[in-house]
Amino acid sequence: MGDFPLPIRTSADKPYDEAWPRELSRRARSGELLRIRHGCYVDAQDWRLLEDEERYRGMLAAMVRTARRTPLFGAETAGVLWGFPRPDLPSDVQMIVPVGSGRRSSNGVRRITRDPYLSTPVALDHGMQVTDKVQTAVDLALIYDFPWAVAVMDRLLNTKPLPVENRRRPVGKAEVEECVALLPSGAKRRKARRVLQFSDGRAMYPGESLSRVHIAELGFPEPDLQYSVMDEMGLAAVVDFWWKDYALVGEFDGRGKYQKPEYMNGRTASQVVIDEKNRENRVRATGKNVVRWEWREATGPQLLARELTRAGLPRSSRRPSEVGRGGRE
Repeated sequence: MGDFPLPIRTSADKPYDEAWPRELSRRARSGELLRIRHGCYVDAQDWRLLEDEERYRGMLAAMVRTARRTPLFGAETAGVLWGFPRPDLPSDVQMIVPVGSGRRSSNGVRRITRDPYLSTPVALDHGMQVTDKVQTAVDLALIYDFPWAVAVMDRLLNTKPLPVENRRRPVGKAEVEECVALLPSGAKRRKARRVLQFSDGRAMYPGESLSRVHIAELGFPEPDLQYSVMDEMGLAAVVDFWWKDYALVGEFDGRGKYQKPEYMNGRTASQVVIDEKNRENRVRATGKNVVRWEWREATGPQLLARELTRAGLPRSSRRPSEVGRGGRE
């Protein structure tokens, strides 16, 4: 499995060597190998060096390696494989099985029954089969709380390809609504539509989506997203949030901006900091104020409220329960 960095050893590696399964068991008992699933072994020392997500993907690779039929991963597991935002790694592996299959959940695998026509399989480059990205996003919208559900839906609607996509297949709200309409209960349809109504594909990163939900829940005015700030030299910056009536720019500073190569574009962390400072100076020179916050504020509504209030943004008496509410079904 090309998506998992370690070789997975099984008895199938040497089908004509009767001693090979015993050899694998002996090396596991000695601590050299680690059994990650029945009949699947990896180097124990290398496994300890992996991040949690890599270990999770290793479990999936082992399942694919030993399954009689290629499993169809769904829900949170499919979300991991597509690269959707998430609050945490799933606590189990979630698979889609046909209604009436009789296959039960066991050994850390949760089997979700669904009519086959509702789960179109998509084969990813690394050999995994998952529910298509629209179905996956709708499933996650039903599983996660409202802020994280919005983060997933924003990401689905954004023009940037998902990590596993070779090219972007644009998704609009109408296509998502078609999937929502097939949900089996009115409660599920209402929940998914609430998320879809609030979602906005202009949001670039999860921290922006979470912040936007909390901004609305806290009663602050609705911001414009990805606003272009112009000065005498041209485009000074495209900012995350913009409140025109208050001449206020809001910026979410995620750690990735200073750590991940895809955001740094060959620059060092110190150069990124300098570039961000110069960018902010140009924005302020146009007469706009700037308020910045980080991940703890994006996930802590009261901390975010403190920063926005200090920046002069007023709050209304709007109740949190009103956020994202649309008309009746």
